[in-house]
Amino acid sequence: MGKYYSDKCSFEDIRAFGLEQFDHMLEYHAEGKEFPFVADELPLYAEKFGGEVVSLSTDEEADFLMLCNEFEVSPLLEDFLKECESRGIPMYVLSNSGFRGEALMTILRRFEIGKYFKQLWSSAEFGRIKPCKEYFELAINTTLADNPGEKKEDIVFIGDTYESDVCGAYNAGIKAAWLNRKGEEDKKGIVTYNITEMEMLLKIFTAWRAI
Repeated sequence: MGKYYSDKCSFEDIRAFGLEQFDHMLEYHAEGKEFPFVADELPLYAEKFGGEVVSLSTDEEADFLMLCNEFEVSPLLEDFLKECESRGIPMYVLSNSGFRGEALMTILRRFEIGKYFKQLWSSAEFGRIKPCKEYFELAINTTLADNPGEKKEDIVFIGDTYESDVCGAYNAGIKAAWLNRKGEEDKKGIVTYNITEMEMLLKIFTAWRAI
């Protein structure tokens, strides 16, 4: 944001306002709603500091997201994706993010793994976050339409967050593979595959389809 508002305020002002928006995002999430960065948050900076609303391309949005976070792709993840591709297993991404889907896909492409996914959905565009049942159903229905002959019971959702991913998948009627690196308890007894290490994905993937 400093790039656009450096002539109107200090970096400390921008940072403090950004922290306020983060708290606002948490309030939205507590209600099951998303707080889109480009559509909802950026206009607030213009309102606060003056000037026109910043219009970001998806590449600029991806640049900003990468500046704010550290990303690393595990070699084991790449092995898993390659193996699924070689066996013709279609893969999709359903993401909780305030950033647009194309920006997220841009980042995946930069790490050379975007090519493995047929489609990516972001809650920034859907408006609600996982575990929203309707959000999961959007992905499920599209996946089944893309892959005639496959059934709902063939789908497995892989995620590392219990409430958002595991509970969301279960409530939507699909299997859940929990990437449970911390060895936490399956409180509701709803996990189909409890995966504590990435290596386990390669050992069990032949039994299911991934979304």
